[in-house]
Amino acid sequence: MLSKFSVKKPLTVFVAVILVMLMGVISFTNMQTDLLPSLDLPYVAVITAYPGASPEKVEQAVTKPLEKGLSTTSGIKEVQSISSENTSMVILQFADGTNMDSAMIDLSGKVDLVKGQLADGVSTPTLMKINPDMLPVMIAAVDADGQDAEALSQLVNETVLPAMERVGGVASVSATGVLEKEIQVTLDQQKIDALNDKMLAQIDAKLAQTKAQLNQGEAQIKAAQEKLDSESEAQAKQLADSAAQLSDGKAQLTQGLTYLDTTIAQTKAQREQLSTLRQSLQAFLDGGQQAGPEAEATLTALVQRLQDAGVLTQQEAQVLLAALGQQSGQLAQLLGEAVTKLDEGIAAADSGLRQMEAQRGPLADKLEALAPAESQLEAGKMLFAQKIAQAQGKLDATAQQLSQGRTQFEEAEKAAYQTAGLSGKLTPQTIQGILAAENFSMPAGSLTEKGEKYAVKVGDTFSSVEELAELELFTIDLEGIGTIKLSDVAEVAFADNRDEMYAKINGNDGILLTFQKQSAASTSQVSADIRAAMAQLQEEHSGLHLTALNDQGVYIDIVVQSVLQNLLMGGALAILIILLFLRNYRPTLAIAASIPISLLFAVALMYFSGVTLNIISLAGLALGVGMLVDNSIVVIENIYRLRGEGMSAAQAAVRGAAQVAGAIAASTLTTVCVFLPIVFTQGISRELFTDMGLTIAYSLVASLIVALTLVPALSSKLLRRPDQTKHRLFDRFVNWYARLLDKALSHRAAVLCGVVALLVVSGIGATQMGTAFIPESDTNQISVTVEMPPETTTAETRAMGDRVAAIVGDLPGVETVGAMEGGGMMSSGGSGSVSMYVILSEGKRPDSSHIAQQIKDATEGLPCEVTAQSSMGDMSSMGGSGLTVQIQGDDLGTLRRVGQEVAALMEGTEGTQDVEDGSEDPAYELRVSVDKNKAMGYGLTVAQVYQEVAAAIQSETTATTLSLEDGDYPIVVVKDPEAALSRATLGDHLLTVTKDGEETTIPLSDIAQISQEEGLSSIRHDGQVRTLSVSAQIDAEHNIGLVSRELQSKLDSYQPPAGYTVELVGQTETINSTLVELLKMVGLAIVLIYGIMVAQFQSLLSPFIVMFTIPLAFTGGLLALWLCGMEISVISMLGFLVLCGVVVNNGIVFVDYVNQLRLEGAPLRQALVETGVTRVRPILMTALTTILGLGTLALGIGSGADMLQPMAVVTIGGLAYATLLTLFVVPILYDLFHRRKKGGERMPAGGEEVEL
Repeated sequence: MLSKFSVKKPLTVFVAVILVMLMGVISFTNMQTDLLPSLDLPYVAVITAYPGASPEKVEQAVTKPLEKGLSTTSGIKEVQSISSENTSMVILQFADGTNMDSAMIDLSGKVDLVKGQLADGVSTPTLMKINPDMLPVMIAAVDADGQDAEALSQLVNETVLPAMERVGGVASVSATGVLEKEIQVTLDQQKIDALNDKMLAQIDAKLAQTKAQLNQGEAQIKAAQEKLDSESEAQAKQLADSAAQLSDGKAQLTQGLTYLDTTIAQTKAQREQLSTLRQSLQAFLDGGQQAGPEAEATLTALVQRLQDAGVLTQQEAQVLLAALGQQSGQLAQLLGEAVTKLDEGIAAADSGLRQMEAQRGPLADKLEALAPAESQLEAGKMLFAQKIAQAQGKLDATAQQLSQGRTQFEEAEKAAYQTAGLSGKLTPQTIQGILAAENFSMPAGSLTEKGEKYAVKVGDTFSSVEELAELELFTIDLEGIGTIKLSDVAEVAFADNRDEMYAKINGNDGILLTFQKQSAASTSQVSADIRAAMAQLQEEHSGLHLTALNDQGVYIDIVVQSVLQNLLMGGALAILIILLFLRNYRPTLAIAASIPISLLFAVALMYFSGVTLNIISLAGLALGVGMLVDNSIVVIENIYRLRGEGMSAAQAAVRGAAQVAGAIAASTLTTVCVFLPIVFTQGISRELFTDMGLTIAYSLVASLIVALTLVPALSSKLLRRPDQTKHRLFDRFVNWYARLLDKALSHRAAVLCGVVALLVVSGIGATQMGTAFIPESDTNQISVTVEMPPETTTAETRAMGDRVAAIVGDLPGVETVGAMEGGGMMSSGGSGSVSMYVILSEGKRPDSSHIAQQIKDATEGLPCEVTAQSSMGDMSSMGGSGLTVQIQGDDLGTLRRVGQEVAALMEGTEGTQDVEDGSEDPAYELRVSVDKNKAMGYGLTVAQVYQEVAAAIQSETTATTLSLEDGDYPIVVVKDPEAALSRATLGDHLLTVTKDGEETTIPLSDIAQISQEEGLSSIRHDGQVRTLSVSAQIDAEHNIGLVSRELQSKLDSYQPPAGYTVELVGQTETINSTLVELLKMVGLAIVLIYGIMVAQFQSLLSPFIVMFTIPLAFTGGLLALWLCGMEISVISMLGFLVLCGVVVNNGIVFVDYVNQLRLEGAPLRQALVETGVTRVRPILMTALTTILGLGTLALGIGSGADMLQPMAVVTIGGLAYATLLTLFVVPILYDLFHRRKKGGERMPAGGEEVEL
């Protein structure tokens, strides 16, 4: 056994103790200190940028596809998202125990699949694991007396940042608020307009000269055309007259000749007819003039022919025909006369023919003589026409040339006026391209000649601002213009961003420094080194102030200080208790030696198991300090008692330790095992409480080993002389207790009824107590936010920030006030808000919550909304803040309406303040709705309109970088501020279009409707469903648990629209879920404690008796919380959890000794009373050392003690009440359960006798 070995070989124990102490010291110096344990949180954020997109567009085009694609990833527990302007953030929560490295690989593959489905313009999604290490180890403010922003920025860049970056363990230092210089190339529209006027004047002069020449040529052509037309008209008239005369003569001759030809032809025909008639008439005469019908018919026909030929008249014909019937000589006579007439007619015809033939010859000669004249006239006409055509052709060619010249002139004139202006050429994009191309230097390779290698470098960069200003942009061949330089059209000068920055520290211009530590570095050490470097800088530079606004190392120092205080106090009280009870300094020395050895032993175990020094592990160590001496006290008290009974020091050491070894081992295990159920919890509870459980376990196991080894070894040497000290006062107390216990055993029912009644009362009271996650801790930091009304200008916001900062700075207890525009470093906010860090002074001052209320009261009358609350940089900020009601549904308008109704319910709930309905800080947008048909009429698409508008809105663009001796400066091309677009002028922006083949411009308002709309600044999803959160803070007079209970009853009676849900979440949900996890731990811990005691007692009944001390502890803990006015919190529940393992220790010691006495044959009542008398001193000693060890925490003494105060109050109240009643209730229950057994319960084998 350990005690026997330790007593026999004390030097071995001492060597082991020295080794343990060395390992503890080395481990402590090498241990890493952090604010929180290494938390592998199962969260991944997927961040995607979509420039220019509204929250609704981001939601539809980015967030929803990502949610749908990523939600199928293995291990996903919850999917939440925030769709803001330009950005989408999808937050994925995985199940506990998920391998996050594998999950990241899986997510990367899913993102690659979804990426192809995203709209054009969406950037590649970025995956980021959410980890507490992302938090800065420190945020500090820098300001200097009498220095403006530029001088302060130079000091920070040249001195402060290099010094801070040299601090060991610092990974990076980023500065916010540093004045950044750049070279601005600001296009000057007045200069451009002046050049345009010069160019237009020159072009007008040249165009006027050319136009005059064209006009003169056109006039000459017109005169020549008129002359040609006049001359051709006269010549044509003369030719026409000659042609008319010739034509008339020819016509007359032709007419005469034709008439003669006709007359001759007629005369010939008439003669032929007469000749034929004569032959026919002669033949009739020669025929003898026979009578008869045939002759009559022949004669009649001949007479008719003669009549037709005009030889005979009608009368003569009738006479001739009459003579035919008479057959007389008259017929022959008449026929002869007819023949004679025919001959005369033939003769006359021949005579006429001869005359006409004689006339026809001269006429034909004359007509033939006209042919040459006609040919000559036609030749004259052709020659005239040719000459006219040639002259006209020359005129037409000249006129065409002039016409082409006119057309070219008009086109050139139009093009000249269109391109003459420099506005189209001198855009920021054009200047950017020129500057980037001219500020160019690049190696082109190398040449080798005669063994020598020559590097070839092409180009050269600008060397000064002056050279940049003299850069030649264009050369225009116009008199008085020539080469256009950059300085001719723009102002080139240094500029800074002081108008964009607002950071003040105590009224001075300030700069914030954010420190990130290296992953392997100790937070506390890095923080201390940073503070040392800051102090050194302040010494070296008079007037320089560096103030830590947020320092993780401070909180670690607070807990370390609290642990040291508890160590010193616990050790001192333990020594005092031992001295009071034992009245001997020798056993006190053994207890005093066990404290540092146990602590260093625990630190060594922490180091080798990878537990870092953080707020959680140190809190566990602080809690364990009060119990470190318990085991040693039990052992030393028993050894001391046996030594007083006459045993030798060695025998008493071995026997005393052996008698209680099983009991204290079981007691230690019961305390340790209460944290074993942590492995069955989920979420942050497991991550946080593991380090606390291990730390407590290590400290108690170390104390157990020390109690069973070092204490017996020391006791065997220190207690060689028997103690002769009398303990009269304590003896009287023991006698009084013995009599009281005997009475209690006789009135068991009354005692038990009283105890049960008090338990019921405390349980009922617990239901009326409030709840909290982590109790508020008084810190030296307050966060203040100033919200201005909508439409407030930046200047007004900053002026109000200065005013509020001045008011806050004048309040008592305020040391530093740092203000910045917007939401600050770790939160969001718009340009209409100012965030402030308020650092309170050390020493005596009102607590932070009181000063926060003073800030609200002092700024109540200002035209702004001011919120102030303690800045919980420690554990007290982990549970969130205030009440949050989550509303889910599809339509944003309905969500906002429901949000307003829920906000009204919140405002009507007593205890709430600063209610926000989720629609604060709305996003304003100008929506340009393009009429597609109108736009297409001008050949424009919506995308083209977007490109034009986007280019017009872009006010500046970075072209290149100018490297000077004192640093590199970006060259930024900026539009003329006077030409910048505004809400009023957006519709007047001119778009270049082509209509009917001509290029022209139209205002944007011709094809688009411009409207101003108001929407949510961000759209949240929870479980891929739109979500709106309505929140409220709890005032100082009310508890969040009680207020949430009242609000929940109102929400239960509220009926949201169909398809919409309303749920109370936020801090209330965190509290409830964490308390449920802790209740599970308590229940499982009770089962484990019972199992350990069964193994210790080898009985099912004895552990059951001891288990009754747990409800006693709960009664005491609840009563202590109620008396101190505290609520049930996670920290107080930790106290109840610890109580489960601590309070049974006294019961175990009591029952174990009763069993030993009964095993030795003592009667039941006698064993109970004797055990009470014997064990009352160690029970009271261990209880008092634990209670007094936690006294500083319970009283809130020391920095950071208020955070752990509820746990100390519960532990003290529960342990005090349970200890008191354990001395009575455990004997009563033991007596009650064992009296019914005949002969008593069989006891396990006792311990062995020790011989030395």
